[in-house]
Amino acid sequence: MILFFILNIYIDNSTKLFAGIQSNGLGGITTLVDEGLSVFHNPAVNFKTEFNFIIGRWFYGTNVMTAGVSYKNNAFGLYYLDYGDIQGYDEYGVATNRFSPYDLNIGIARNFGPLGISIKNFQSRIDSVTFIGIAIGTGLMINSGKFSIGAKIDNIGGEFVHRVDVPLIFATGVKYTFFEDFGIFIEARGRDFELSSGLIYNYENLKIFAGMKYIKPFSYIEKVSLSDCHFSGGLTITFDEYELGYSFVYTQFSNAHQIGIKFTP
Repeated sequence: MILFFILNIYIDNSTKLFAGIQSNGLGGITTLVDEGLSVFHNPAVNFKTEFNFIIGRWFYGTNVMTAGVSYKNNAFGLYYLDYGDIQGYDEYGVATNRFSPYDLNIGIARNFGPLGISIKNFQSRIDSVTFIGIAIGTGLMINSGKFSIGAKIDNIGGEFVHRVDVPLIFATGVKYTFFEDFGIFIEARGRDFELSSGLIYNYENLKIFAGMKYIKPFSYIEKVSLSDCHFSGGLTITFDEYELGYSFVYTQFSNAHQIGIKFTP
């Protein structure tokens, strides 16, 4: 039972973790970000041809690798999360075998004007148990002057090996652009309530962004504290057709760092 509880947490993480330099740096904004990773963000946001590759370091030695391609309203994405080498123990505390848990998401997406759809295959493995499933997502993106509105429903589907529930995600966000150089984002997500906000500033070939994500405590008795907030930021620098980026996420318990390169021919 403990093993299946942990596996359920891993599946929950593999379908909720945010891919992308800007997405993470803006507090986990996904419905309004265009960085060639619309498979994991919003399938309706797919505006230009982009190639994106990102590596990152998460808590307790966890490594993250993300790759994405967008071309003519189509997108492909790969997300790999490696939890490192873990020593196993039995119920008596005696060491058993070592294992390397991981999450792997591979997906495709296509947009049709303001609408989009994505299909992802996910795998989560811990010790000798593997979860495999299919998840479908759909999204909406509308631009009107200085306002942009994005929305998505993700993880429609299920895990078909052990019949574990996959968390359904609803998200909606708004972006307002001040002048041409400064924008503000706000996004709300469920099942568990999360609220993200972010700011982005463009100066010549430099983009600077910062954000915060609030996660509702599991218990209604708990009071809101800084431990419920994740703070983030980052920047990108463009050289001709290439964009180099860095972002970080700070929490009370851990930090995450990502670096990436994007090519826009």
